[in-house]
Amino acid sequence: MKYIATISGGKDSVTMCDLLLKNNYPVDYIIFNDTLDEYEDMYVYLDKVDNYFKKKYNKSITRLKPTKTYEQYIFNVKSRGNNIGKISGLPNPTAGFCEWRKISKIRPLHKWIKENNIEDYKLYIGITTDEKHRAKSVMELANNGTPVYPLIEYFNMSERDCQEYLIEEEMENPLYRHFKRTGCAKCQYKSKSDWFNTWKHYPEVWEDIKDLEKRVKEYPVEAVSYNIFADFKKTEDLEKEFKKADKQGNLFNFSAEPLKDCFCKI
Repeated sequence: MKYIATISGGKDSVTMCDLLLKNNYPVDYIIFNDTLDEYEDMYVYLDKVDNYFKKKYNKSITRLKPTKTYEQYIFNVKSRGNNIGKISGLPNPTAGFCEWRKISKIRPLHKWIKENNIEDYKLYIGITTDEKHRAKSVMELANNGTPVYPLIEYFNMSERDCQEYLIEEEMENPLYRHFKRTGCAKCQYKSKSDWFNTWKHYPEVWEDIKDLEKRVKEYPVEAVSYNIFADFKKTEDLEKEFKKADKQGNLFNFSAEPLKDCFCKI
C-alpha cells in the first residue's frame, strides 16, 4: 500500500500535508500537479514549502506536468463530439466542468501512478469539514485508489482552522493577500474580485488573457467559446469597471496585515 498526498499550494492542502507529516501518518509521495499556468508567487511559495518539508521531515514534493500547455489546449482542434473541427477556445464557467483540470491535473497523476507501477494506494485529499459536499467531485482524482480526507477524518479542521494554523506556523501563501482562494492564474471560475486583483496585482497575467481573447477571436477556425468570464463580458469591459472601482478606493481589495510566509518556525 502506497500513501500519496496531493498538494495544490492552497491553505487546506498545505495544512493537511504538514499535519500528516508532523503526526507521523504514512506519506510516500507528495504530489503537486503543475498546470504550467500558476501565478509566479505560487511557484515561489511551493519552493519554500518543499524546502521546509525536506528540512523538517525529509520529504520532497514531486511535481507533475501535463503533456500540453494551457495555450495548446485553447487552440486545440476538436476531433470528436459535437464540436468537431472547432478549437476549444477560452474555457467558460457556464460549461459546468473544467476540461483543463482533467488534462492538467487528473491525467498526469493517473499516468504517473501507472508509470510507477503503483497498484494499491490511498490518496490524501485536502477537503475540510465545511466542504464535505466537494468530496464526491474530487473522487475522480483517486481513480482506482482509495480517497482519504484527513482534514475531515483525522483532524476535524475547517477552512478557517487551516488558515489559522498556517498563520500560527508562519507558513501563509502570499496569494492570500489578494485572493480568498488560490487556483490557476486564468481559472474561469474566479469571482469578479479575483479578476480585479489579477488585473491590479498581476498585470502580466491579465495581459496574457487579453492576448488570448484577441487571438481566439481572430483565429481562422471557429471556437467553442470566446469568453472566459461568467457574464460573457470582454476584458476591455471589465478593465473599465476595475479602473473605476480602483479610483473609488479598491472595492475588491482583501489586503490587511502583511502575511507571514517566512517559514521561520522550521
